[in-house]
Amino acid sequence: MQSDLIQLAKDIIQSNQYMTIASSDETGEAWASPVAYVYDDSYNLYWVSVPKSKHQRNINYNPKVSLAIFDSHQLWGEGVGVQIEATVEQVSFMELPKVTKLYFRREYPYGNASGAFGDGLKELLKGKVYHFYKATPTKVWIPDPKSDIDSRLAIDLT
Repeated sequence: MQSDLIQLAKDIIQSNQYMTIASSDETGEAWASPVAYVYDDSYNLYWVSVPKSKHQRNINYNPKVSLAIFDSHQLWGEGVGVQIEATVEQVSFMELPKVTKLYFRREYPYGNASGAFGDGLKELLKGKVYHFYKATPTKVWIPDPKSDIDSRLAIDLT
């Protein structure tokens, strides 16, 4: 059962392209931001953002975030998703080549980071207008398929 839930969580992460980042500022005010993401073999999650965006300013203050990944096209009452607690850091100079390859080589379900958009994004990354960020999961949950109520089970993706 646990291995089936782990595989389901991995399938959800692999088959979607947006996640919602929930962050909070120094006053506790919450903010949610959808971002396109990629993942590595350890299921760390990566995205690009403007460092001065509200969610990145919040993350600079508090690097602990919550993430949600799900397909919004699922039928009513049948939706499943992954909920994650994570810590965030800017991608290090040493990790940058690996993350850049992951980001621009990923086959996104609804379009790729290529063409004019990809070229423009690459220029913004070179100009340091955008940066890559990494979320390292600390806790992961998935819905319990055997429960009659909305119940979550903790899983380990590694």
